[in-house]
Amino acid sequence: MIEFKYIAPNDLRFWWPSIREGLNKIKSHSPENWIPEDVYTDCFNKASDLFVIINNQRFAGFFVLQPMQNTVHVWAAWTVENDYQIVDAGLKYIKSLAGQAGAKYLTFSSHRKGWQRRAAAYGFRPKQYICEV
Repeated sequence: MIEFKYIAPNDLRFWWPSIREGLNKIKSHSPENWIPEDVYTDCFNKASDLFVIINNQRFAGFFVLQPMQNTVHVWAAWTVENDYQIVDAGLKYIKSLAGQAGAKYLTFSSHRKGWQRRAAAYGFRPKQYICEV
């Protein structure tokens, strides 16, 4: 059974070793401009929301959401195993949270090319292209 649990700032330390490991794995595959400590600070200061994924009573991953005006941005998401059932359930849960918050948009960004195809299958469409100079 897949469950999603909001992690309050006071509980962040307990979960942080697992979260940091996942963030480091994300960064090992994608040149992000943040460091894990940025995520910790944002969650601790309530600027972002951390949710852990529990599957069959075991830690299965996490996602970090950044609420902004009429948008909820998925800052980071990671699963222990690349399990599409967990990803599908997580996205459904995130969409419901965004709807409850009155958000008009759900966004994410990724340097990983594989997400171009998967994002479209999940209902995302490209809106912005960025070129660093």
